[in-house]
Amino acid sequence: MANLAPIKLRPDQNYVAYFLTLGCNLRCPYCINLHSGKVTGAAGGRQMLPEDWVAAANRLILRDDLPLTLQGGEPTLYKGFYRIVNEVKGSIKMDLLTNMSFDVEEFIKNVPVGRFTREAPYAAIRASYHPGQNDIEELIEKTKRLQDAGFRIGLYSVLHPSPEKKEHILKTQKRCRSLGIDFRTKEFLGKWNGSLYGTYKYDGSVGGKTIGSCECKTSEIIVGPGGDIYKCHSDLYGGRDPVAHILDEDLAEAGIGSFKECLYYGRCNPCDVKVKTDRFQIFGHTSVEIKNIKGAKVG
Repeated sequence: MANLAPIKLRPDQNYVAYFLTLGCNLRCPYCINLHSGKVTGAAGGRQMLPEDWVAAANRLILRDDLPLTLQGGEPTLYKGFYRIVNEVKGSIKMDLLTNMSFDVEEFIKNVPVGRFTREAPYAAIRASYHPGQNDIEELIEKTKRLQDAGFRIGLYSVLHPSPEKKEHILKTQKRCRSLGIDFRTKEFLGKWNGSLYGTYKYDGSVGGKTIGSCECKTSEIIVGPGGDIYKCHSDLYGGRDPVAHILDEDLAEAGIGSFKECLYYGRCNPCDVKVKTDRFQIFGHTSVEIKNIKGAKVG
């Protein structure tokens, strides 16, 4: 593939996510990817070739504090995963979101430690623990092995509102920390037992009683498995309305990060509208900015 024009991110663009696949080997009933139902459309079907992902990564010009995050689904299920992490230029620092179902010895053999090494207040490799879906004993052993090999890795788990699950997760966190493992919890997002959980900036944006329109802009570059760029996670998982393709020669014309019309207000994905910590771990950040909300019941 011919050299593509470089992509230099603006200061207000805070996250770059390459979703290598939306496939996953776990079946968590509260999966954030399935917030609005089944993953559908082009986003869940097409997949770019490894050499295209490499070209898409190599055109990025990223700040020292901004990595390229590989995620999914489970990104290590993508057959070209190891090729990508080895062939992308060394100046690109990467983060990895994973359920750590991969063969840990194969990972250590094929992944340079420096690929996922950078100065940050959290680990570049962030593994998720889902009680009933993956085994904590296996995760602990894999984490310790990766630490011994020089990788910085942290475990994360969603604080499910079920009292039993929440108690188990907090006990697991205490145990892991006693073993020298960074274990952090995340807020449960979405509905459980008829109640909506999560801290959201925009009233009625998640699980709204009616669907309205709005204008929305994101501070993130969200690239689906087929290379399409979406203005939000809701569009990604729904496979609708891509704004551009990551291999387009001139992405400036697509107006990525500018306000765009949305006809799905009320069906926002919690990832986009939740109030959270930014990449510096400062609380109060929201991925999108929304204005001119119309036709939605937000009270």
